[in-house]
Amino acid sequence: MIGRNEQTDGNRQLARMKKLDAEALQKLILKLQQPRMLSGPNADRLVRVFYDATKIVYQRQKRLKKPELKMKEVASALLIAERVNSDQFHFEATGTLAECFGSMDEGAALDYYQNKVMGEVTDKFGRRIAINEDGMLSLYKDRETGRHVAKSENYEEVRGKRLPWIRHTLMNSESVFISEEKIEGSFRRSFVYTAVVSVPMTTDPQYYVVWVRQSKSGADFTYKFVTAYTMFKRNRFLEIIEECRIWEGNSARLL
Repeated sequence: MIGRNEQTDGNRQLARMKKLDAEALQKLILKLQQPRMLSGPNADRLVRVFYDATKIVYQRQKRLKKPELKMKEVASALLIAERVNSDQFHFEATGTLAECFGSMDEGAALDYYQNKVMGEVTDKFGRRIAINEDGMLSLYKDRETGRHVAKSENYEEVRGKRLPWIRHTLMNSESVFISEEKIEGSFRRSFVYTAVVSVPMTTDPQYYVVWVRQSKSGADFTYKFVTAYTMFKRNRFLEIIEECRIWEGNSARLL
């Protein structure tokens, strides 16, 4: 059993740590506000990275139900925040990337997918990715279950309008993350290709992700397009990639 004196000492130590944390936070705020310490652009960059990292850590502690994360779990949030602020793939939705804007009903979307999306693409790392009929399910989403069920009432026009973005993102984005999970006892790895998209006549950027599933075929890996969707809020985008790790290309280094 823990003695009363030990308990008191523990409480005092915890109080001191909280005081030190509060003082460190206050010092950081003061340094960011001091023009002699940091130039305006550098202070702005620090704020953006710290702000995004804070949101990632918040989402992570909520998902893991851990009031205190390990240091590496906090540090990896900083790495993700740095990546999305300094090395994010951007493109503008003009020309052929905007050819599905306007009305895009289910039939038109399926026709476009079959004729202009299906096939094989090669990403920036030399991986060949198959886009087959299974990917059509990405156009549908049951609002109650979240599952991809191919019924007309589940068709999402917003996905149909962004069909040209699938191949463009897969072929050009180097802003790639890895998602690893266990589904019914089986290990599953997916690559998440990301992009920040500027759409003419709108002020806020859109966040686009394309999911590719990795499978083992003999001694080799195969890659298949699974789904793609848009997010209109940065917080939602950070929530998605919070569960991922950074992919460092063919060096196979995961951060």
